[in-house]
Amino acid sequence: MFKKITIYDIARMTGVSAKTVSKVINFKDGVKEETRKKVLEMVEKLGYHPNIFSRSLRANQPACVGVTFPAPIEIIPFSPNFFLWLFMELYRIFGKKGDYICFDMFPYELGKVENYARGVFDNLFKSCIIAGPLALSDIIAKRIHETGIPYVAFGRLESFSNLSYATVDYEKAAYISTKFLIDKGHKHIALLQAFHQYQPGMERIRGYKKALEEANLPFSERNIKHVNFGARNVAIRIQQLLSDPNITALIDSSGTENGEAIREGFKRAGRTIGKDCEVLSWTYESKGCILHEASAHVWLPVRESASEGLELLAKWLEGKMEGPIKVLFNPILDTERIHDREIEPSYRFFDSYME
Repeated sequence: MFKKITIYDIARMTGVSAKTVSKVINFKDGVKEETRKKVLEMVEKLGYHPNIFSRSLRANQPACVGVTFPAPIEIIPFSPNFFLWLFMELYRIFGKKGDYICFDMFPYELGKVENYARGVFDNLFKSCIIAGPLALSDIIAKRIHETGIPYVAFGRLESFSNLSYATVDYEKAAYISTKFLIDKGHKHIALLQAFHQYQPGMERIRGYKKALEEANLPFSERNIKHVNFGARNVAIRIQQLLSDPNITALIDSSGTENGEAIREGFKRAGRTIGKDCEVLSWTYESKGCILHEASAHVWLPVRESASEGLELLAKWLEGKMEGPIKVLFNPILDTERIHDREIEPSYRFFDSYME
C-alpha cells in the first residue's frame, strides 16, 4: 500500500528536526547551507510534495495566486497568444518562486456576475489578478479591494478610484489619435469603438470628444460605431460609418488588429484607404502594423503595463511594498510603423474570428 511521505520522514532520514525540514521546503532562512542541500536532496529522492491545502488550513491562509476574468470570454475573446504570454509571465514572476497559480476559468457558469471573484470570497486566493477590462457597472472589484488581499486589475474603474490597477491610458490614446488627424486637416473623423459599456470603451469616447472640443469641432454620436471582435462585424461597421461622404478619416480603436477586415469595410463602402479617407489604427504589438495603408498607428503597451503590475503584486505579496498598485502606461503614436510587417493572426491580442 502506498504510504504518503511526510516532513517527519524527511527529518528522520536526514537526521534533522521536522522544523528544519519545514524551513527548507518553505524557503526560509536560519538553515545551514550544508543542511539545506542534504534536505533538498532527500526531498528530490523521495519525490516529496507538501500538501498545499493542509498547509493552508494550518496557517489559516489561502494558498494560491489566483487569476480570474471579469468579462466572459465570449465578450472579450482573448487569443491563445495572450494566454501564452500570461502563462509565461506568471511562471517568471510567481512560479519560479514556488507559488501555486490558480485559474478560475468558469466564473460565469452559474450565471452570477459576482462569481468572477469566487476564488477570493471562498478564501482560495492569497492574491488576485483580475485579467481583463472592467464593466462600467462593476461592483466586484471594490469588494475584492475591501478584503485586504494583494491584487491588481488589468484595467481602471472610474467609479472606484482606489482600485489597484496596471493598464494603459486609453483616453489619451483616443485624444492623440483624434488630434493627429485634426492636425492633418480632417474635420469629420469617425471612431470604431470597442469595449462598449466597459471602462476602456468609455475612455476612448472621452478622449475622442476632448480633442474635437479643443479644436471647436462638433461631436456627433453618428460618427461612432460600437464593434465586437468579429472581423465581419468590423467590416460592416466601417461600411456604415463610411456611407457618410463627409467622413474623411477613421480611427480604428477596435482592438481586432485585422487589416483585412478594415480593407473589406472600405471596399464595401466604395472608399479607398489613403485617398478619400485616412485610417489610424491601434495595436497591442510593440513591432508590426495593422495595415500598410494607414497614416499612423498607436501602440498600446498593454503587456508591458501588466508585466509591471505583476512585478509589483509580487512585491506586495512578499511584504516589500504596500498597495494599491497604480501603473498607467502612455500610448505611443507612430507614423513610421507602416514600414513594419503586418500583424499575423497568431500574434493578435484578441481572437478576430469571422462570424
